[in-house]
Amino acid sequence: MFSRIASLFVFLLPAPLLAEWHEASSDHFLVIADQSERDVREFTHRLELYHSALMEVMKQPNVKPSPSNRVTIFVVRSGSDVRKLAGDTSGYLQGFYQPRAGGSVAFISRVDSGGRELDDSERVLFHEYAHHVMHSNNEWGSPRWLSEGFAEFYSTARFERDGGVSVGLPANHRGYELAVARDVPIEALLDAETYNKTKTKAYDEFYGRSWALYHYLLISNKRPGQLVKYLVALAKGSTELDAARQAFGVLKVLERELDTYLRQSSWAYFRIAGDKISVGPITSRKLGAAEAAIMPVILQSKRGVNEETAKPVLAKAQAVAAQYPNDPAVLTALAEAEFDAGNHAAAVEAADKALVANPSLVNAHVQKIYALHQLAVDEDEAGVVWKKAQRAVSALNKIEADHPIPLIYYYRNLQASAKPITELAAHGLERALQLAPYDQNVRWQVVQQLMNEQKWDTAYRILLPLANDPHKRSEENDAIELLTTIKAKLQPPKADSAQSDSEVVTTAAT
Repeated sequence: MFSRIASLFVFLLPAPLLAEWHEASSDHFLVIADQSERDVREFTHRLELYHSALMEVMKQPNVKPSPSNRVTIFVVRSGSDVRKLAGDTSGYLQGFYQPRAGGSVAFISRVDSGGRELDDSERVLFHEYAHHVMHSNNEWGSPRWLSEGFAEFYSTARFERDGGVSVGLPANHRGYELAVARDVPIEALLDAETYNKTKTKAYDEFYGRSWALYHYLLISNKRPGQLVKYLVALAKGSTELDAARQAFGVLKVLERELDTYLRQSSWAYFRIAGDKISVGPITSRKLGAAEAAIMPVILQSKRGVNEETAKPVLAKAQAVAAQYPNDPAVLTALAEAEFDAGNHAAAVEAADKALVANPSLVNAHVQKIYALHQLAVDEDEAGVVWKKAQRAVSALNKIEADHPIPLIYYYRNLQASAKPITELAAHGLERALQLAPYDQNVRWQVVQQLMNEQKWDTAYRILLPLANDPHKRSEENDAIELLTTIKAKLQPPKADSAQSDSEVVTTAAT
């Protein structure tokens, strides 16, 4: 499981393009790719090998999730297509990931997964999937350097000839960055606020340095136990710098050690043998003509639209639906586009047509739930639509008990209709967060419910990842202020204050 490898910085060339849509389904992934069926199956198999290796290194059980709690991966033709979906103008983006309850998605450019080494697109995806795994298994939240260092560490995987996987190999793709990019001092690396104050538009070594520090603390055996000590300090409420100083001591010493570590000629890594890795069955199919035609709409809808972009996406969906008026996949995509454009009644109509054709289409149920909820919020005074909304929730819950959307919307329907929140609804919302701990909107709602129940200790623990959001470590983050409020509720009153209150009560009674 533990080996060493010489470091060599290399750069990979993009693979040639291929145009055909196939879908592969496995225990943890749904892959929809503009590639051949063989390539899609092989790529999905590698994803499952990678997932199993992560679980083995992290000593986590390799649990099969409910189908809608898998990650759906869309593989498009090129990095240019990825950047168009993302609205990115950098010219460098090769993939991105969006976590959400019941619908986590990733978008990457075409993969060439024929060899032992990763291509650029796979490495980007493995980085993003490592984030997904980390957020799914860490209830406390992580500073930005740790989040990125973790993802970089696990993104440098290699597939071995015995069916095993090696992880934690040198981040060769960060070699140039570490050699020539702007330095990031240790204090800025470890503290998001310091980094944000000193950050410029110049290319810097943050990602490479984060990888190196995580690798050093996890695998070098030079500072045993310190990474755990650091995480415990953060969980107890220490600031990022204070937690680092408690765990690592003098930070400049750590920085010098890290510089020395980066100059070494060989690196330790984890090698997981093939007999330690398990992969379940993988099914695949070629998408039909109607599904292929609606795929551009699905890609844009799953990426997310705004008020400006929703209308042209809807126009595309309507045009395809005119060609294929009875296809359930097309009707489901039409329902989503209608909902995104604010046409809630039309969304319900399209979803109902899709469900007549195929009653088990999960996304058609989801879109119907969304649309009925919003219709009820907008115009229902007699409670008729709310009843329909709850029936829609029950219908999907019967199909997939661990789908988080019915659990979330059973609660939200009660809340929005001004009905009492039942114990069943509150527990269902908490279960939804267990299924999708990376969904920040659900986490906020659970915190609010716990505060209503005056369960301050649990509310504090659930809110902590939002307060520790590595992308919001400033006054922009409302969770930090709310965390302070909740923390005050946890502190017992001072002895003199308690005595004073007792005297006031006694005097009043007299």
